[in-house]
Amino acid sequence: MRAETLRVLDQEYMRTARAKRLPARLLYVRHALPNLLAATLTLSGLALSGLLAGTVLVENVFAWPGLGTALEESVPAKDYPVVQALALCVRGGVLLTNLVVDVLIAVADPRSTLRET
Repeated sequence: MRAETLRVLDQEYMRTARAKRLPARLLYVRHALPNLLAATLTLSGLALSGLLAGTVLVENVFAWPGLGTALEESVPAKDYPVVQALALCVRGGVLLTNLVVDVLIAVADPRSTLRET
């Protein structure tokens, strides 16, 4: 995120805004933040999806009962319907997270709209 922020702050439109002597608050809120929002949301969505998919490891480390523990217990027991259902739940959570992030990016960044060709 730091590298992306530095890249955005070094763009021509930021130099132009600074040359117009805009206040720093306005410079960052109106010009830099909208361009940083897409990258921030994307990385946050990826991190949340990784946390959701890594639930088996987290539950084992902290000894919390949950979907990951149920998945781990059902694999050696060869309870395939439970394995399939739990894997489907985890995948559904990852897909839902990606959908929410994509919708938020489309709302926050007007440049990311679909255009008819």
